[in-house]
Amino acid sequence: MIRIDHARVFDGERVLDDVCVLVDAGRVSAVTPTGQAAVDPVAATAAEVIDATGHTLLPGLIDGHTHVMGTLHNLRLALTFGVTTEVDLFSFPADLTGWLCDTAAHRDDLADLRSAGTVICATGGHPAATMPFLPSLDGPAAAGDQVRLRQKEGAHVIKMMLDDGCHHGADLPTLDRATAAAVADAARAAGLPSVAHVADAETVRTALDAGVDAVTHVPLEAPLPQEAVDRAAAEGRFFIPTLAMMEMSCGAPGGRGLAADARIAGHLPADALAALTGGTEGLCVTVPSPELDFDHALETTRRLHASGVRLVAGTDANNAPGRACPVVHGAALHRELELLVTAGLSPVEALRAATATPARLFGLSDRGRIAPGLRADLVLVEGDATTDITATRAVRRVWRRGVPFDREAARAAWRSGAPAPAVGPDPAGVATAVGGADLTAVGSTALAVAASRAAESGRPDRLFRDPVAVQVAVAAGGALAAWSGPRGELLRRAMGDYFALRTRFFDDWLHEAVAAGCRQVVVLAAGLDARAFRLDWPAPVRVFEIDRADVLTFKDKIITGRVPLSGGERIPVTCDLRDDWPGALREHGFDPGLPTAWLAEGIMVYLTEEEGDGLLARLGALSAPDSRIAVEYGSRAMFRTDNTRTALDTTAGSDTLHTLAALWRNESTTDPLARLAAHGWTATAREPAGLAAEHGRPTPPAFDPRQPGTARITLLSGHRHTSSDPS
Repeated sequence: MIRIDHARVFDGERVLDDVCVLVDAGRVSAVTPTGQAAVDPVAATAAEVIDATGHTLLPGLIDGHTHVMGTLHNLRLALTFGVTTEVDLFSFPADLTGWLCDTAAHRDDLADLRSAGTVICATGGHPAATMPFLPSLDGPAAAGDQVRLRQKEGAHVIKMMLDDGCHHGADLPTLDRATAAAVADAARAAGLPSVAHVADAETVRTALDAGVDAVTHVPLEAPLPQEAVDRAAAEGRFFIPTLAMMEMSCGAPGGRGLAADARIAGHLPADALAALTGGTEGLCVTVPSPELDFDHALETTRRLHASGVRLVAGTDANNAPGRACPVVHGAALHRELELLVTAGLSPVEALRAATATPARLFGLSDRGRIAPGLRADLVLVEGDATTDITATRAVRRVWRRGVPFDREAARAAWRSGAPAPAVGPDPAGVATAVGGADLTAVGSTALAVAASRAAESGRPDRLFRDPVAVQVAVAAGGALAAWSGPRGELLRRAMGDYFALRTRFFDDWLHEAVAAGCRQVVVLAAGLDARAFRLDWPAPVRVFEIDRADVLTFKDKIITGRVPLSGGERIPVTCDLRDDWPGALREHGFDPGLPTAWLAEGIMVYLTEEEGDGLLARLGALSAPDSRIAVEYGSRAMFRTDNTRTALDTTAGSDTLHTLAALWRNESTTDPLARLAAHGWTATAREPAGLAAEHGRPTPPAFDPRQPGTARITLLSGHRHTSSDPS
């Protein structure tokens, strides 16, 4: 039992002075005057007694609008600042979201998590326009099915997008009133709260017409008209203004001041502090306009509060390692509370917006208040937070379900650079280990390939469809964001459609190899490749995927059970290519007497010439006559061409191309066709420029033969000789 004496307590609704709070078995067991507790025989048995004189005890704070970005790191960061529950309003894919929620539910060193899962948006709208793999709606008929699917996936709240992309330089379709109303009705029937993301006054009206429970964000173009405010109050709607995000999105400097407050900055890991200080990613506005003014957001919030609309504190925090969003998990909620006070709320009302009110909106009946029988999610802050809202920043103790969280240990780990304890699949560390290189970064480049395959799948002129690539990519959270933000832009410009062209080339080759009689397919260092799932395999074909156990386990968690195999048989083989992978293949049923199709995509560049020849020799020893091979071939010479050197010189501050250049280890100058011939393969070669012309795509700039110093990557496909004599 824990006894907290002499505290000023904000219990979620009111202020109590000189109170004793008893915590037993993870719940609050009593809230009594300290003097009364002093003579209580039960209180006398407490194993720990805390003198809270001069401090305020609060319910664990609830952030009503966040994005966890697929990483437990953010839930630990939130808890560091007294945020014991986060409500994530867009997380994808469902399997990853479920894993995050389940993990957080069972661990007291993380903030608890509730999630909307996948947002519901218009076909071609925001964010489906840039994430074409998302399910979408083009009318009310399927709204119920969408909501039921979210509920089946474990969503705790339904979020719909009412945003035409106006703040991102786009003009996109959005859910109309009838469709939005159908979504809200279906959510209500399912017993789930509904939240609408809005962009301006018109979309607020659409949300109100639809009958949503809550509106998140407030307009920046102008204050919300009073008639809409009055209607929201009369109909009992909730609003989540996300002032911390609105402030940053308008370029207002106040939020960055958190970095100058030692109570905040002293507990931020380096990546979060850098994001807070200078990050510009993940904001609601990417195309600034003079009419967008943070004062409009403050004035709308003033009007909402003055009219009695229930306000929920939510930050829209979406930073992550590798994603420099300045709205930082945990820390940003303290700025949100301050801004709510700036907008006219008293400190007590602001605290209510981060405790009892979000608990009421999201159906969290076991938290948000300090009362007997409720969860002991508690925060002890120095000073009187009921009169000075900035006192919430002086967090001294945090308990989740009565279990103390060691803030100092977390800070020491972050300062030392030590990684957080491993608690499950670490998507950012997904790697394919071959040769002697440290290939964690290769895993990162694999995310770029997955992201490009997902984008290609959404094009009307797509070269292939890969419905699982994005599930793998988004599951990597912040690691994917590093490739989708400005740091990945140079790579995308240089590579153009290369990854899509390469994927189509190897897809076509695999179909031809199987049609020619290969009934065994081996994907070397399979990594995040999803061909075993997405290609149509004849039933007798067995697809062997060789990679490390952690990589295959991660991929299985995201894909297996969600996407069925399209015929054939997938056989994961857990083995590093530096080890006895031929033996591991045989143990899993591989027959070297049968023709085999070998796929070596994105491998040879990471091997020295000696290592590459060793791999080809071992592979050749397992290849029966009529076996086939496909290889992507490039060497470090690519990074010595004029155009690539120029790109490297202009990205001295970025690690994108420099990381690739450091990892490529193949220095061979041997003609790749001759190299394969030496190992018993008759091969042909294709260049990216030729593939682009074949499929009506622009030539990737990095491989344009018309440009001086063009880099070269060659795609090879070969056939095994029937005898040792190539002739």
